[in-house]
Amino acid sequence: MPTPYAQYVDGRDPVDVLTETLTRYRVVFANTPQEKWQTPWAPGKWTRHQVLIHVAQWELIFSTRVRMALAIPEYVVQPMDQDPLLDIEAPFVDVATASAAFDAVRSMNIALIRGLSPETRATVVTHPERGRIDVNDLIVTLAGHAVHHLNQIED
Repeated sequence: MPTPYAQYVDGRDPVDVLTETLTRYRVVFANTPQEKWQTPWAPGKWTRHQVLIHVAQWELIFSTRVRMALAIPEYVVQPMDQDPLLDIEAPFVDVATASAAFDAVRSMNIALIRGLSPETRATVVTHPERGRIDVNDLIVTLAGHAVHHLNQIED
């Protein structure tokens, strides 16, 4: 099964993509007026605030999967449904908090992933829906997911 969001990485080193998109997200955080965060990024879609919460949540989830894969032999990924997760958190977490969380976790992720050897990135895990995949696959998903959503909220 193809790696989700791989098209947004397009064969590049995912560390480069993670680093470049962190810079782009910082521009969005600094330049988006508060009222714009409350508007949908397209008709019938999530608000920019909801997209930001979602991206911050999945930055944590995808990178936790990477860390678990590195620390637990024969790690099995726990699938998640994004909508209930967003519903429980979005009403309580403001843009400033979500932005700071994303920035901090992304910075930690870049430091960790940059330090991984090719052999470590090849560590195999099991995903119940995707079968046997490796840590690099998880990293590409992490990088591509944030690009996908950045394209929705970036002007």
